[in-house]
Amino acid sequence: MSAQPPPPADLQVDFPFDYAAHVAGDRRIGRLPEAARGAPVAVIGAGGSGLAAAYELLRTGCRPLVYEAERSADGPGGVRLGGRMYSRRLHKDDSAVVELGCMRFPDSARLLWQYAQMFGLHWEPFRDDYAAGTTPITALEIDGVRHLVREITDLYPLDEEIRHAHTRWLDALTRLGLDQLQRDLARRDLGAVRRRWQEVVRRYEQWTFYRFLREDEGAGLTHNQARLLGTTGVAPAAWDTFFGLSLLETLRLVLTSEGSTAYYPREGISALAEGFWSHRTTDPSGRSTSLEEVNGGTPRPAVTAVVVDEDPRRGAVVHSADGRGERVAAVVLTPQLNVLETAIELRSASAGRSPLGPRMWRAVRRLSYRQSSKTALVVDEPFWQGTTLDGVTLTDRLPRACYTFDYGPPRAPGGRTAVLDLSFSWGRDAVKVSASSQQERVELFVRDLARIHPEIAGELRRQADRSQAVTISWENEAHFRGLCRFSAPGEYPYQRDLFSHFMKDFTGQPAVPGEPPNALFFAGDDTSWSSGWLEHALASGLNAAWGVVRLLGGRCEPGNPGPGDMWNHPDYAPVEL
Repeated sequence: MSAQPPPPADLQVDFPFDYAAHVAGDRRIGRLPEAARGAPVAVIGAGGSGLAAAYELLRTGCRPLVYEAERSADGPGGVRLGGRMYSRRLHKDDSAVVELGCMRFPDSARLLWQYAQMFGLHWEPFRDDYAAGTTPITALEIDGVRHLVREITDLYPLDEEIRHAHTRWLDALTRLGLDQLQRDLARRDLGAVRRRWQEVVRRYEQWTFYRFLREDEGAGLTHNQARLLGTTGVAPAAWDTFFGLSLLETLRLVLTSEGSTAYYPREGISALAEGFWSHRTTDPSGRSTSLEEVNGGTPRPAVTAVVVDEDPRRGAVVHSADGRGERVAAVVLTPQLNVLETAIELRSASAGRSPLGPRMWRAVRRLSYRQSSKTALVVDEPFWQGTTLDGVTLTDRLPRACYTFDYGPPRAPGGRTAVLDLSFSWGRDAVKVSASSQQERVELFVRDLARIHPEIAGELRRQADRSQAVTISWENEAHFRGLCRFSAPGEYPYQRDLFSHFMKDFTGQPAVPGEPPNALFFAGDDTSWSSGWLEHALASGLNAAWGVVRLLGGRCEPGNPGPGDMWNHPDYAPVEL
């Protein structure tokens, strides 16, 4: 009998701290001294990381002041909560929700699932490619040839090159030790995790994903085989548009997703943000409170400048778009960090000083964001049932990926119940339509999908004519300039520095050499090890919250050390090159 496949990784391989256990049940991230209770803390950005940080700081007794630049008529005070958690329900009677950002979530994401359960979200299986138990059909179309399959292994007898490419890829991952890494993480053998991952980082930090596919030490594929594998799909979204990424970035993606089952929330992932905002919790005195209550019902407006005092005890002054300046004990900064070059002025209260050291500025300025585009139709009902479109379409044509969603009965009679993602694309494929109007995008994607699915072409065109479309290009969004950060070879040191920012000098020396010990803490997708995963963005918020508690003189609760308390442990400290 073959061995059971290892479970997907529920811990970050670069820093395998168990964030879900840290805040499980009634556990708090720390204990503040009485004098620090009620300390105002500015949380800039109401995405997943900012809201997680604010929520947990509220539970320690801080007064989190949330600032957000995104606008929405449906949000509190006209502010959109959620960041990349961006769901749109076009009409109140619709059950259908369009996910414009985060859309699939592996069951390995324990921290996310804990919060989702607390806030009352309901999960539905996501129709991912080759998910035979959930997805009726995966239609793969490359070079004008279409295959209709349920599992990826169904392709083996249909295309010898794909079979060879996929089996060699899996063999390469086994030789690399990724399945063993997953087993080590599952049984919490963190010493083994550190030894194996250190070898991978030091050996492959300079490699691209494409190089690994081609080299004999990797998968040993021909260019054509690598191209086919890139379109066929390697973990969610890591296709040929990602060939230039760091191999380490790709391996983290595989560790998180390989062996997992993906889900989506019936309410839309924005409901998680709304849960953080409105859910009532208790402070250390037992008083019931919420972020909504503490912030007077609406977040503060966009931040224009942050003036950081050189003395950490004096905090910082946050200036917002309404002309107000507010002194706070600490600042948690969570947007994509390109805002420090384009939208938020970051300066020191002391002339000639900088709130960031030269290494940190270097890491911020070298961040690269990946373009991403999505176009969807909201339709009355899942008209694709029983056709070749009933599932996922992967193609080398313009749409690249097409997904189908059935949200069940409408919320009221006449409401729409289904969503057809006509296209979800990245990088150069997203750029191709970046300047196109919504109508042009719909016409282009319907044109190609009709050629791939001629059996349903007429109905697809009719649905496109009568349905409401939604589209986004994240690179054109003023506060994002791309959906998320992805690292190239050679950028591991920048990732390490950004992740380490929350540690300041709490161990007796700066975690990032030259970094001043002030009251500014970074969090967000940019600071996480594995970009694009909401789970890791949430964890980055807990890192920053730990740093704030420590700055204010707090300590961990007995028996519940935080991420910074484990920093110097050899099983946790991020790998040095």
